[in-house]
Amino acid sequence: MGHELWIDTSEFKVEKGTKVDFDLRNGENFDGFSLGYFDRSVEKLYWRQNGERFDNASRQGDIPALQIEPDKNGLISAIYVSKPSVIKYKDFKKFHSFAIEKNAKDAVDLHLSQSFPMENFSEIYTRYSKALVGVGSSIGSDQANNLELELIAKENPYTDDMSDGIEILLLYNGQPHAFATLNVFERSTIDFGVNTFAVQTNEKGMATVKVKNDRTYLIDNVILRPASMKLSKDKGVIWESLWAALTFGVKEASGL
Repeated sequence: MGHELWIDTSEFKVEKGTKVDFDLRNGENFDGFSLGYFDRSVEKLYWRQNGERFDNASRQGDIPALQIEPDKNGLISAIYVSKPSVIKYKDFKKFHSFAIEKNAKDAVDLHLSQSFPMENFSEIYTRYSKALVGVGSSIGSDQANNLELELIAKENPYTDDMSDGIEILLLYNGQPHAFATLNVFERSTIDFGVNTFAVQTNEKGMATVKVKNDRTYLIDNVILRPASMKLSKDKGVIWESLWAALTFGVKEASGL
């Protein structure tokens, strides 16, 4: 369950009138397989440009999950929210590994201190994924989408100077989430090699991610928290996790 889920596309910078395929990818280390579109697993899937919102016209089983053909210039954000899913842990070891990987040692400590079950326990999780694509002039800015957990690019990766990095804001329940870890996956568009590193948000929920030319970036954050009494009763789960992902491309870090 340590697998990321992100929105991917072959070209993050296109001209208007170009068909853009958005894949929902599930995997590790910025490498994964494409998921089909199914109502049973998708809560929301839409895209925004120039202040307008467009719902998907996807059919059951579609791969890619979202196809669009924008006829206007401007920055596009594609947003995906999953329906909650439940995973069962047969033993504590797997949960421990996941929690440590996602910088949630406090969850491990709480699990032990509360004498939660050491085997056959469950977690419910929800995904909040976004991709930014530049069309033509690519003018525009990333906006909050009222998601429970969301990563927001405070600079436009297709128009702004990012020679000193790109500022990323993490929102949790609509508020800046301070001192959280953002995992960064940096994939070359030339040889597709992947480099990984992590950054921390500051007291204002902001983090600076250094970027390079000819790269695609996946940034993620995971919150692991005890399930509410309602979730515990209705779903039989002990834990709940929220997953935020943001993808974008960088052609020239100094701006186009």
